[in-house]
Amino acid sequence: MESRLVEELSLRYEPVAVLLSNEKPEGALQGKEGQWSCTIPLFIAAAKGKTSVFERKTTGCPGGKVGLGFGQYPNYPDGIEYFLSVGKNGLFEGEGYKKDPELGTEFVECLPITDISYQYVIFKPLSQIDPTKELPELIVFYVNNDQLSALTVLANYYRPGNENVMIPFSSGCQSVFLVPYAEAQKENPRAVVGLTDITVRPMVEADMLSFSVPYKMFLDLEESVDRSFLKKHLWHRVAARIEKSK
Repeated sequence: MESRLVEELSLRYEPVAVLLSNEKPEGALQGKEGQWSCTIPLFIAAAKGKTSVFERKTTGCPGGKVGLGFGQYPNYPDGIEYFLSVGKNGLFEGEGYKKDPELGTEFVECLPITDISYQYVIFKPLSQIDPTKELPELIVFYVNNDQLSALTVLANYYRPGNENVMIPFSSGCQSVFLVPYAEAQKENPRAVVGLTDITVRPMVEADMLSFSVPYKMFLDLEESVDRSFLKKHLWHRVAARIEKSK
């Protein structure tokens, strides 16, 4: 599948299509059962052209299972809310992302926890999608600050209001799948900026973040290119800077 935005934004990496399926794609990258693994390196692999697949038994990170829509934290309550905050009884050190366990609990209760009915979550390079045979749930861009700025403006270009993009506090995988997937179920979904999770920041390039949209919003963004600021001289000045940095 071709994308106007890849060219207009001079994207360094491919947009990643997120699909739900009960059929496992052949030759896809995947974690190993019984071993801890993180979602984000496999997301980046998809942005670089390799399909990745996730299922419950090979998603070794408990938070990753939540982030990919495979249900609730197995250590909640009486676990994750302490891990997010102050730690617990000398058993483990807290991350310090929340002031206390009470706020950790509130964070979990605010998450759109879901248990999808599909066996596999697939991250696939957009160029490898056949829209006549596959229907992505989400499209996730892996972008620098200039490209993020453009996507944020474009997401507000054709819609009323000025809050059509959100930046939630969440884990990396929650920002790439769980939160955008919940937004996609709404009548007026917002785009989701992600990969702000301090735990995963060392895994991504310093100037890069994610921008996730429902597939329908992606198509709307594509349709908006020709009449938008992307064809104006102010954007061309920014685009020239992106080209220089490549």
